[in-house]
Amino acid sequence: MCGANIGYVVTYIDREAGFAVASRKLALEKTQRAMARRRLQEGQVVEVSVVSVGRGVCTVNYGGYDVMLPQREVSYSIVPDLRATLRPGETRRAVVKEYNKDEKILKLPIKETTPHPFEGIEIRHPLKATRIATIVGKYGGGVFCRLSDNVTDVLCSYESMQYDGDYKVGDTVEVIISRYNEEKKLVYGKVLRKMH
Repeated sequence: MCGANIGYVVTYIDREAGFAVASRKLALEKTQRAMARRRLQEGQVVEVSVVSVGRGVCTVNYGGYDVMLPQREVSYSIVPDLRATLRPGETRRAVVKEYNKDEKILKLPIKETTPHPFEGIEIRHPLKATRIATIVGKYGGGVFCRLSDNVTDVLCSYESMQYDGDYKVGDTVEVIISRYNEEKKLVYGKVLRKMH
């Protein structure tokens, strides 16, 4: 949480000993009560404060609510480590997906403030086109490759006679776009070769 701006309510002060006791929970509850008077609507874009960031999850705060976001709600692209893209104390835009003040539920995905990279994919990266990409992750039998536009990820398998051990995260490769999955908004391809 280093760098995050966090509110507290002081509940006790011992001036002789030189310390104070404070409660973040009371501060959050006070902010939530104030926010309950506002009319948040689904689809509304708000500024959230990043409180903490881990490898695959981050916590943002808005209106007294700490909301944990897994990587899939932060970015459309595969991000191996969120700490490379987010810092505590930053503010980001997020979309209100759900708000229930009675049950204290607030859902705020960050990624939905930007267009999905799948939109217009057939124009930017048509089928059978070859592209230069960087391997950003691995899965059983293939790799996640980020195209040079830095927003489009392609799930790539290997050509026959290629060995997974020859490829690692960070390698630059040539890929061919082989198909789209419209329903899941995914792009599939094959790794043709490693660039030297």
